[in-house]
Amino acid sequence: MAGVTDDIKMMLRRGDSLTWLIAINCVVFVGVCAVSAIGNSGASDVSWIYNWFFLSSSAWQVATHPWQILTYAFIHGDFIHFIINVMMLAMAGRLFKEFFTSRDLTAIYIMAAVIGGLCFVIACTASGNNGILSGCSASIMALIVAPAVYRPDYEIYLTLIGRVKLKWVAIVYVAISLLNVFGGNWAGQFAHFGGVATGAAFAWLLQKKNINITSWIWKCVDAASRKKKSTFKVAYQNPNFRIKTEKELLDDILDKIKISGYDSLSAAEREFLRKMAKD
Repeated sequence: MAGVTDDIKMMLRRGDSLTWLIAINCVVFVGVCAVSAIGNSGASDVSWIYNWFFLSSSAWQVATHPWQILTYAFIHGDFIHFIINVMMLAMAGRLFKEFFTSRDLTAIYIMAAVIGGLCFVIACTASGNNGILSGCSASIMALIVAPAVYRPDYEIYLTLIGRVKLKWVAIVYVAISLLNVFGGNWAGQFAHFGGVATGAAFAWLLQKKNINITSWIWKCVDAASRKKKSTFKVAYQNPNFRIKTEKELLDDILDKIKISGYDSLSAAEREFLRKMAKD
């Protein structure tokens, strides 16, 4: 048992944002199951978990519980919903990282969840329907659509089907959501549309205008990190330190890829490679 625990700890230490997103979804699901089991035994009233962390269709409820607009994207109500979403997140996340950075993945996951959640609340408010929403489907839609918009003719291999262009994968996936609009969970599909719009806008603006709509998120995070680090005094500074040239940085990164593979690169290194490729 200790060996398994150590393996999990090592995976998380070495893992990127996709690993952590999957891990958070898994931990939250186990927690929800545990709380639900307590409620089913009659030992306690656990309805609070739905009122506090699932996304309500009530605009007033969301205004008084604003964290719901994000927490719902990490929580699942049943096992089938959970296992399908986690599997899709793993596949869509790996595909997304072929073209974008781990920082982009985290930011798009969050942005798609927020925009998708707002679309759900607006649709329910406009139609007078009530309900709750959970799951990371909106974020998954964004992670699938973004690569398809960025590189529509890029081919991937699908079991039993063969090589398929990304644009067709995205079109089929979005079409299924369109058909579900006419089903019982039609309001939830508006969250999917929010995810589609987020992923498409991100990829299009990055490709055509060189504008990254997620950059503001990381500027805030980096600013907060710098402020925290600035409280510590520098005890020693190497007088021989110099900034490396772009060529030296590129050579270092290429050497790192040869030794450890592309996945070993940090988000900053991947971003640098992408900029150099455009130049």
